[in-house]
Amino acid sequence: MNIHEVRSIDGKDDVSLHFEAQRMEFVRDLSDLDACIQLWRTVIERAVMDLQYLHRHEGRNNLKKHELEKLRRIRENPPNDFLEGPWFELICSYLQVDPDRVRSGLDSLVQHAA
Repeated sequence: MNIHEVRSIDGKDDVSLHFEAQRMEFVRDLSDLDACIQLWRTVIERAVMDLQYLHRHEGRNNLKKHELEKLRRIRENPPNDFLEGPWFELICSYLQVDPDRVRSGLDSLVQHAA
């Protein structure tokens, strides 16, 4: 008897079932990987948006209450602390991007948003 003669109860051979299970596991892993990549990209995007917000509102005296509150929250957790810290380095490594190159592009993004 060869491997293709072995059948499971539903008529599929054991090899097909094994490969289907592996394929499904691979699909789940890719889905998890994609979710993690999207999460970390969003974290970096949020830091950039916070930097832009700080730059746009720096020195303004006519801010509304919600703008002042947002500035206070951003200043409590400065985006520069994150972008210059070890977490950013690890996230960039995970995303397979050069953190220094990302940082160098941030200045122009922030200036452009003003």
